[in-house]
Amino acid sequence: MDLVTLQNWLDNASFAILFVTMLLYWCGVAFPKLPYVPTLGTTGIAIANLTIAALLTARWIDAGYFPLSNLYESLFFLAWGITAVHLVAEYTSRSRLVGAVTAPVAMGISAFAALSLPTQMQMSEPLVPALKSNWLMMHVSVMLLSYAALMVGALMAIAFLVVTRGQAIELRGSSV
Repeated sequence: MDLVTLQNWLDNASFAILFVTMLLYWCGVAFPKLPYVPTLGTTGIAIANLTIAALLTARWIDAGYFPLSNLYESLFFLAWGITAVHLVAEYTSRSRLVGAVTAPVAMGISAFAALSLPTQMQMSEPLVPALKSNWLMMHVSVMLLSYAALMVGALMAIAFLVVTRGQAIELRGSSV
């Protein structure tokens, strides 16, 4: 199997895994007493994260440079960042609501990249001279990870506002 075929398989697999994971998280929110659904959701996000990481690694090997040079690669890196930040947020908050709001966004981003972008935009091409720098990997990866953290934080803030709408809430900070 060549790397291009592997990449096509991995981007479709990541979409399918994120879709099933989204459904699992929504079922977990709708039916909170179902056993094992939260664990399956977290496992699905972790598998999707690893699938996207494998896709980006295959593109890195195939193209010979860090895969952040076009929209397709950037969107998958953003989806990878969202799943990574999701895992951290879910672990620290111990709330399964994180997955109910972040899984659809990661799935939507991967669906757009894998299914909507034209094939020509999904191909690896040689870097333009302006991108032939070590700063490509450092600057763009940190920027996209910060976008992922911002998206997860914003989604959680919106979810908090929706869940607590009309309730008197007392916020307490933790003493560190």
